[in-house]
Amino acid sequence: MNGLAQLAVRSGYSASGSDRAYDSGSELFQSLEKVGIRMFPQDGSGITAETSQVVYSTAIESNNPDLQQSNSLRIPLLHRAEFLKELIGDDELIAVAGTAGKTTTTGLLGWIFQCLGKDPSVYNGAAVLNWKQFPNIGNVRKGASSLWIIEADESDRSFLNFHPTHSVITNISKDHYELDELHRMFDQFRKQTSGVIVDGASLLHQGGHPNSFIFNDVEITVPMLGKHNVENALCAVRLCDALGLDLLRVRDAIAQFGGIERRLEVAGTIEGITVIDDYAHNAAKIAAALAAVEEMANRVHSYWRPHGFTPLFQGIEDLTSVFSNHWKKNGGSVLILPVYYAGGTVEKKTTSADLVAQLNSAGVPAVLVPDYAALQSELEQRAEAGDAILGMGARDPELPLFAKKLVAEWKTTR
Repeated sequence: MNGLAQLAVRSGYSASGSDRAYDSGSELFQSLEKVGIRMFPQDGSGITAETSQVVYSTAIESNNPDLQQSNSLRIPLLHRAEFLKELIGDDELIAVAGTAGKTTTTGLLGWIFQCLGKDPSVYNGAAVLNWKQFPNIGNVRKGASSLWIIEADESDRSFLNFHPTHSVITNISKDHYELDELHRMFDQFRKQTSGVIVDGASLLHQGGHPNSFIFNDVEITVPMLGKHNVENALCAVRLCDALGLDLLRVRDAIAQFGGIERRLEVAGTIEGITVIDDYAHNAAKIAAALAAVEEMANRVHSYWRPHGFTPLFQGIEDLTSVFSNHWKKNGGSVLILPVYYAGGTVEKKTTSADLVAQLNSAGVPAVLVPDYAALQSELEQRAEAGDAILGMGARDPELPLFAKKLVAEWKTTR
């Protein structure tokens, strides 16, 4: 949502926004205000008779004060995907979709096209670290050309609002919907694409470096951890090649890519222990993150915060399998925080304690940690030189802050 607000301002709109966790001292909100976005508490006070339209996301409940105020003033409501479509208009559109990897692939494509002088507008789910410098949050870019590169979200079917010129589908696995339904949705997305479709990427030709591959006789090294990021880069390269871009220049752009915020982002190193922060929030993404970090550390001490009660309920069997397989292979630690709850109406079907109990029954000595102070204490007691600490989870803004705090305050509070 903040990316849409930034693009709106850069497209000539006057934009404001609200957040139920609004804090005027937060760097994120200060960045938004610095670029001209007025911020309000989420209590309806930011909606006035002068507001021409209100853009909302699927995550917002119908009894939200802003929506109620909008309805009382009869202000048109627009879903975020509809507003993004309005901003794009008739411009050329590259849309990146898929269960996993779409944020990294979108950001990488945006960076490549910028480096090759295409000057695209980019809408992404997380910051490209090359673009992140206060007040630029780094998750969007407004270019002067008529080319857009966007991350298209299947979680609420909103990616079907778009009819891309070209599209990338990174992969499809069970998340949000059953597989049969997902395949129907992605089949429709393919039909709505008028040009090139890149459908997944299988690594056929390994390069001389573990994180490299050879494509059309060009060896490309990916400066990000993990086989899954090599596959994301291959998706981007396949599209660039299909569109006739110079692969040598594409290779050079990838080599300069700084990565994506909270996608295996290294928060720092203390006493020979590498602290890594990742957005992984379902079984497939957690498995990929764990596998990547396993390759570079003796042991992995992982902590995870489920981002919702329903996703935890739906994925508990797969999550148990992923954490069990990892622990049997690597040892280390599996530390689980309580489910993140930001308010609203939700059925608390399954809790973190249920996941820990199931892991314990499977022989994994997982631990339920009640808060970040307890988590820091556990990690300080467990991690040694040569190990890695991997934090994972979505939605909770405290997760990336904790990873940096852990590095800054390692063993200073005890």
